[in-house]
Amino acid sequence: NEDLLRYVLQNASPAGQIAFFDGKPETMAEYLEQLAKDPSLQKKIFSGDPDGFRRWAALRGTEEQRRIAFESVEIPKPYGVDPSPPNPKGLSVRGLLTRNLSMALKAIGLLTLPLFLVLFLVLREKLHQADEVFLGLFFCILGLGLFSMGIELGLDKLGTQVGNRLPSSFKSIPLPEQKRTILEFDPSLVQRSISPDGRKHSFFYTKEGSKYVPVPYDEEGYDAAHREYRFTPTKGPLFGQEWSVWGIGVVLVFAFVLGYGATLAEPALNAMGLTVEELTAGTFRKALLMQSVALGVGMGVTLGVAKLIWHIPLFWLLTPSYLLLLFITRISSEEFVNIGWDSAGVTTGPVTVPLVLAMGLGLGSQVGVIEGFGILAAASVCPILTTLALGILIARRRKAILTESVRANKEGSSL
Repeated sequence: NEDLLRYVLQNASPAGQIAFFDGKPETMAEYLEQLAKDPSLQKKIFSGDPDGFRRWAALRGTEEQRRIAFESVEIPKPYGVDPSPPNPKGLSVRGLLTRNLSMALKAIGLLTLPLFLVLFLVLREKLHQADEVFLGLFFCILGLGLFSMGIELGLDKLGTQVGNRLPSSFKSIPLPEQKRTILEFDPSLVQRSISPDGRKHSFFYTKEGSKYVPVPYDEEGYDAAHREYRFTPTKGPLFGQEWSVWGIGVVLVFAFVLGYGATLAEPALNAMGLTVEELTAGTFRKALLMQSVALGVGMGVTLGVAKLIWHIPLFWLLTPSYLLLLFITRISSEEFVNIGWDSAGVTTGPVTVPLVLAMGLGLGSQVGVIEGFGILAAASVCPILTTLALGILIARRRKAILTESVRANKEGSSL
């Protein structure tokens, strides 16, 4: 719970934070009040940083959250500046390497220990070529540790950043990490505008480099005592109108491309394609299987992203899909049924999982969903559908070729 709460406070939008507390703002406020009075709990939630709670409230919190943390909406000077780097220990290469290598050692150890026990105690055999085996295990631990480190530093952060920014194509999203303070602010600079529906808006211009950029004005962000104006920049919608078809379409197309491309990069899919091509004597070619599975995963990731955007219950995505799967399984040949259902395992590969999960969590935090899970569940169903459908087409083509061959043989024998 502490790890999840840490993620929610540091990454989720205000709406997502409230969703974590069962959609009740008063419940979240009560918890924050308890957190403000308990320094030991603050250290647990904010990774041992005694000032983490107040710094979070200053840089990412709403006015109500700042009022709880500081007993005022005003931010004390020491907390108004984002430290850089925010957590030097977290960026330590030694720390990352030690943590990931220890996790790899634990994982490989738990895997090999039962094998050694069975080999020595049950089968009562000696370990052949022990030096090569232990060298291979060492490389496994080293490789898994470095791979996990790369995922943590690369794919995970990349996917989260893309997921956080994607909703800006169809809606306006806040950028809390870019929260700004304008000193010596003069309210007389504020101007008024009116929209076609008659609503009035306040704004002012700020100079950024050689450009003058309009900034929405909110009276609550102005600190008259210090003559400071604090605001959180926003981004989007990139296509003009909120929740536009084009904006949502961009997100869905990107989701498909991400799922499709990540699947083609999976080592397990390449190995599976070679095996299937050998077992079917070239009837089901490797390239055809890879394209079929990648197409299915792309469709599944797209459905999962649609689930997040429109808050569709996972039940209504999976139930019809599995009912259709059962029907197609019933009319498919056994060889293609086995291939199709095994193809779903590709969605749990080391490339697809971190990218899709990170993107889903980032996207969910911006559309008011506390977590972005469920995408992989949808992505696991669709490759089975596409592979079984392809299997039916191949079986029919094979049957047509066989029928044509028999007919040609009969005509030849009659002559």
